Amino acid sequence: MSPRTKEQNDVIREQRFQQIRSAAADVYLAMGTAFEIRDVALRAGVGYGTVYHYYNNKFTLLADLLWGAFETSRELTRAKLSGVPSWSVLERFSSSLLKQWEREPATFILYKMASEKFHQLPASVIGELPQRFENELFVPVAEAFAGVADSGMAEESANVLIGSLVGCAGLWLYHNHPALDAERTSRLLLAGIKQTATAREEQQPC
Repeated sequence: MSPRTKEQNDVIREQRFQQIRSAAADVYLAMGTAFEIRDVALRAGVGYGTVYHYYNNKFTLLADLLWGAFETSRELTRAKLSGVPSWSVLERFSSSLLKQWEREPATFILYKMASEKFHQLPASVIGELPQRFENELFVPVAEAFAGVADSGMAEESANVLIGSLVGCAGLWLYHNHPALDAERTSRLLLAGIKQTATAREEQQPC
């Protein structure tokens, strides 16, 4: 049998990274940051030493997981919030975000940790991720709200939307509830925010 080429080794290495990160997301949802490397190895079906070869502790593993999730989430945000802001655009973005969280739990974990200000991770490990999340994932949502309602409540509306989505998805992912209706959930949340925004605008002096 001929030795593997560099390209083949690179493919295997990337597959192993994905296998470990996927297992880490599942273990985090089950255990929070109380998990250990051995728990990830067991979930991934690989040896402890294999995981440790790639990540020397659980915090570097979580950081890598979150950075990958950030890149995926940034692509979705750019794709769904480009163009002219509207309530329909925000509704479709919210629905797409929930569906992404179902497909890739690591992206849900990113938003959940961001809502908790990443306090579970050492600053030395997480680096500039909190600021990047703010600038590239949160601000575009606030800007979209500013385009459809009173700009003075854009940040508040973005916080309400993202916080509500995290809460709904958390019940769904943590407690094995039946599949969440992403479209209906997004429609209800945006309808409530829109109603509040409209009422506030009507109360403003002419």
